[in-house]
Amino acid sequence: MALERMQVTNHERWGNLVKTWSTGKNYLDDDNEYPIPTTVDEFKEQLAKAQVFMTVPERFKQVKFVAQDYDTIVVRLPPKFAIEDSEERLSKPGATYPLPPFYKRLFNGMDPVIPESEKFRVHAERIGDYTISLCA
Repeated sequence: MALERMQVTNHERWGNLVKTWSTGKNYLDDDNEYPIPTTVDEFKEQLAKAQVFMTVPERFKQVKFVAQDYDTIVVRLPPKFAIEDSEERLSKPGATYPLPPFYKRLFNGMDPVIPESEKFRVHAERIGDYTISLCA
């Protein structure tokens, strides 16, 4: 069975919500407050309030925030089953590497195409990038 993943519709609002949680400064240009949520329900409520439009599968029962200190390396390891599920999906004939829709904007309105020969390389590169990224 394929793993149901969280899907973000508005990546810019999502990024601004994360920046808000990290700094305590409201980057969403609204009058709402966004304290770091302690439950999945609070998380979903803030997603709705911030107009992120993210789907959160029912399998999620907890939310955990990890704040990185300036002098500490934090490597966020994805779950084994998530990597295996991605690899299984990418192994299917005709499978393409999924990219968020905002990439199309960055490629002048064209859908970026990851060649078949590159999809596992890109998979590894994105995992590496997103597990240790301090900030862009």
